[in-house]
Amino acid sequence: MAAVGWRAVHEAVLRHGYAVCHGRLDDWGSGGGMLSAVREVLGPDWPRYRTAREPLVRARLLGSRLLLRHAVAVVAGTAPDRVVVGRDGHGRPVLHRPAGLDVGISHTAGMLVVGVARGRRIGVDVEASDRSLLAPGLAEKFCHPEELAELCGLPPAERNLRLVRLWTLKEAYTKALGVGLAHDFSRLRPRPEPRDGGWRLDRTAGGWHLRCEQVAGRFVVASALGPEGG
Repeated sequence: MAAVGWRAVHEAVLRHGYAVCHGRLDDWGSGGGMLSAVREVLGPDWPRYRTAREPLVRARLLGSRLLLRHAVAVVAGTAPDRVVVGRDGHGRPVLHRPAGLDVGISHTAGMLVVGVARGRRIGVDVEASDRSLLAPGLAEKFCHPEELAELCGLPPAERNLRLVRLWTLKEAYTKALGVGLAHDFSRLRPRPEPRDGGWRLDRTAGGWHLRCEQVAGRFVVASALGPEGG
């Protein structure tokens, strides 16, 4: 990312408490370098990288971790090689150093996305906006009954885009919680919030703020930001 982009990341965390960054896989995933350096960057993801047979899988793992380390470094005012990222018992990324920040990672196709938040939980998810989710029975597995009723009246292309948005929002939220796909998505009901362009959940998820945006023309990026101190 250009310097102006990193300044925007730093200012976003100062102003809003969090930032979501995206980068192209071609820019971040091609710097394999020495294996010792790659291992240091990947940390607990090193075994996955080493055993992955597909070059694309390796590139996504390396690129997303590099992007995350640079984003955290900009926010914390430190060097990328001083950022230490691990994983908790559920596989959720955890920032060991510097302290006081939470992070999220997602990637698909040629797009990498990371989130950084101060003093609260964050989760992110990215999908191609044209990913097909219209397979018979699929929507019923992750949509709330009220969402299914609303989808019935939409033309196929618009219905699919709505499904992608709902999926990414729910993924971002459950990633922030640390439960991921173990959560019953059909019980989640994100609703658009006209006042600020965000999304909200029901009162059981009070204090959570969700957003869903289209980036780089063909990707849907969702973020879920938890309550302060959560």
